Amino acid sequence: MSLLNTILSKIFIQVAYAASSVWDNYSIPMGASPGNPDFIARLAGNVGSLFLQFISGGAVLAIMWGATGMINSGGNEEGREKAKKIVIFAVGGLILAIISSGLINFVDTLATDVTSAN
Repeated sequence: MSLLNTILSKIFIQVAYAASSVWDNYSIPMGASPGNPDFIARLAGNVGSLFLQFISGGAVLAIMWGATGMINSGGNEEGREKAKKIVIFAVGGLILAIISSGLINFVDTLATDVTSAN
């Protein structure tokens, strides 16, 4: 039984060592050096940036939708107020997206500085 365990452990350990280079497939395209796990921070930053771009784009589209609603409302006060609310909430969302983008950049810089200091 111990001979079987020894043989299996040699096979699985070799597989585990071979699998360690798999991280390089992900780290190199993200701009990290091979064997260095900082690509996770870069990946998180890229995902956050993409998410904020979608939010900002949606806010701009909402502003345009609200402006179109104001123009098309003519003399209708109710339609004008509804479009005004859309624009106000969209501008608020755009401001929040800009603030959160700055916060993500700050935390990313802080985490990079803390983890790179020895």
